[in-house]
Amino acid sequence: MRSAAQDGRDNIARFLAAVHDRRPVSGLTHNFYRYPARFSPLFARAAIEAFSQPGDVILDPFMGGGTTLVEASALGRHSIGCDISSLAVFLTRVKTTALSENDLRRVEAWGHTLPEHLNLHRPPVRAVEWQQAGYQRHLPWPIRKTIELAIARLHELPRRRQQRFARCILLKVGQWALDCREHVPSAADFRCQLFECLESFCEGMREFREAVREHPVPGSRNALSISLHCSAADLPVFRGELESLPKRPALVVTSPPYPGVHVLYHRWNVRGRKESPAPFWVADCRDGQGASHYTFGDRRHRNLVRYFEGIRQSFAGVRQVIDASALVVQLVAFSDPDWQIPRFLEAMQEAGFGEAAPESLGIPVDGRLWRSVPGRRWFALIREALATSKELVLFHRPRPV
Repeated sequence: MRSAAQDGRDNIARFLAAVHDRRPVSGLTHNFYRYPARFSPLFARAAIEAFSQPGDVILDPFMGGGTTLVEASALGRHSIGCDISSLAVFLTRVKTTALSENDLRRVEAWGHTLPEHLNLHRPPVRAVEWQQAGYQRHLPWPIRKTIELAIARLHELPRRRQQRFARCILLKVGQWALDCREHVPSAADFRCQLFECLESFCEGMREFREAVREHPVPGSRNALSISLHCSAADLPVFRGELESLPKRPALVVTSPPYPGVHVLYHRWNVRGRKESPAPFWVADCRDGQGASHYTFGDRRHRNLVRYFEGIRQSFAGVRQVIDASALVVQLVAFSDPDWQIPRFLEAMQEAGFGEAAPESLGIPVDGRLWRSVPGRRWFALIREALATSKELVLFHRPRPV
């Protein structure tokens, strides 16, 4: 019979292996959308297994595409996350809502009736309000009209969760067709990809649903998963949502914006450098913010003062809602590590946290724990750098008040 100590050592070994794993994102509902700067599900899963117990509450205050919340639900943990992007909230809610088999069959039936309605010779069904607000900017006409025709049929799905799932499929195909592509595929190719995504989405949702069933939360019927549209600094304001959880978060697994690094979280790059807010239209949620809103300020700002103030305020909010003995595990890349790492740690200290050495957690490493990230294409400061091809794994605990 295995001992708890042996299980703990095995979990730490799996965590270390996950830190260095270079496999692409896959499994469950993780591939529903390629959210920028998303981190490895293997890392999130290993961190949750190594540093929490079934029934615990896991927090991600920069949830992005919902990786942490998906893995928490699949491992029998409650979870709560927040993000200032309404697109991130939409994605996370879709990815963490375990649809029933009846739901999936309705969406599949809806998808198979779409071909007759996606003929470009049909009269247009213009999304006038979205068009006037600029959300369709730079979209090629055949792709834009195909998406409009598909959205116009969403009313055929009777439940809101089914409609959101179908929107997410359209979002994924729109990203495939437009984001960072010089040559836009034809409407016929778009339709073919739509049906492929329909099948893969249903398969991924069935896998997620089965994982949730196999890992029930002790003493609870279902794992709670809460996605909030707010900044981490404002988490204490949402007392009602926090009080619906059985306990305070015992583990934070996250990846905040990276200092001095440009990541386009909220736009598609269409035919070169043309930016389009179209994903918000497809997801039926509003944007209205510039790039610096999602990255704590422009990367060219001197000394990144606004960025580090954002980190301080965010984790000060986190400090107020987590358990007094909680552990914070985060992945951060730095455009200039020599001065940014000390400043980041200073901001964490100002927020009420003290750094925990990996050795104190039973992780057998000498010094800091780094992770290499293959194929990264981000821009750091003025230089095209990159220090950002490596991420630092940081551990913190709340300091006594």
